Amino acid sequence: MTSFHDILGTDDKTGSADVKRRYKLLSSRLHPDKGGSKALMQMIVQAYEKVSAGKGHEEAVRTIQLKDPSAESNNAKLKHLEREFVGLKKLNEQLTQQLKEEQEKNRSSNKESERYTNAVEDELKWLRRENRRLNSQLEEARRKVSENTRAIVPSSGSASSSGASVSMDDLAPKVQNQLKALGGFNIRRYGLVLMMPAIIAGLLFTLGKEPWLALLAMFEEPKEKPEAVVTILDTNPVDAAASAALSEKQVLNVAPVKPKPKPRIKLESISGLWQLRFYENNRMPYISVRSEKGSYVVKSCNTGFQYYRNSNLRSGRLSANLIFDRQDRHFMIYNIPYGNGSFAANWSESKSLLINKEYFPNEGFAEAYYQLQQACPY
Repeated sequence: MTSFHDILGTDDKTGSADVKRRYKLLSSRLHPDKGGSKALMQMIVQAYEKVSAGKGHEEAVRTIQLKDPSAESNNAKLKHLEREFVGLKKLNEQLTQQLKEEQEKNRSSNKESERYTNAVEDELKWLRRENRRLNSQLEEARRKVSENTRAIVPSSGSASSSGASVSMDDLAPKVQNQLKALGGFNIRRYGLVLMMPAIIAGLLFTLGKEPWLALLAMFEEPKEKPEAVVTILDTNPVDAAASAALSEKQVLNVAPVKPKPKPRIKLESISGLWQLRFYENNRMPYISVRSEKGSYVVKSCNTGFQYYRNSNLRSGRLSANLIFDRQDRHFMIYNIPYGNGSFAANWSESKSLLINKEYFPNEGFAEAYYQLQQACPY
């Protein structure tokens, strides 16, 4: 006989918390939304209700209420439920085995943690004992140093701080010499200091007066060199004419040269199409495409691709490959020496390019680029 306890894997001694945990675990695995069956879920719910009411020992399969009155259908469903029950029972055994393994792992990890904690506490106790021992040794060393200092420092003819007098005979010879040198007059050292100026003066006298002059020149301010004044007594007429012609030639050479005008593109109303055009002021060919925001990408014979940004647009952070060139009308012109949009292959291999957050299509680029190559004079 299969009881409701067998379905949930419980018995009469199982607490309500464990019963609820078993029910949640089985329902989460055998719910119809997660690949289970409706009949099996109904069996689990009924088993949970019976076990919670204290009727888990009753027979489970025969107490299930079926809506279909057909006996054959009931027998088929009964067999199906029995097969599902067998699978459920195996699953319950597997879950029980997994639970035991997890509990065993938890116990082993708790034991390991307890051993580690005990080891750390033992090490901490050892460190504290070592700290106390070192502190005691330090205090003892300080006490000995203080006693030795008080014993070494002498007092000439007077009592020490402890009331006992120390004579010079009780000290070591090396200490006696050091104490005598503290208040003595070092004749050798002071004699050497006084003789140094005389030695330097003697060396200077032997070398002659040049060192004295060089030494005095270090403290004198440099004199300004007199400017040479050239006085022309008589002028040659030929030299005067040559000088006038030379000055006139210099004036002509200094005259400012008018700079060549920068090329100016034509404004287009069509956007998204590459076309061959000619500059307004020098009739040189170029190709260009216009974006929806009024900016242009231009390529001429002697320049690479250039980005004409419409300055009426809201300014933002530019890309690193845009190098400022000049300003023309309402355009801020940037060279594109590298990166996206700097080569013809970039345009021919893509449908459009994004430059400074503006899309420029490549429609008609291949034809316009070929026309530019044909129109360039070199």
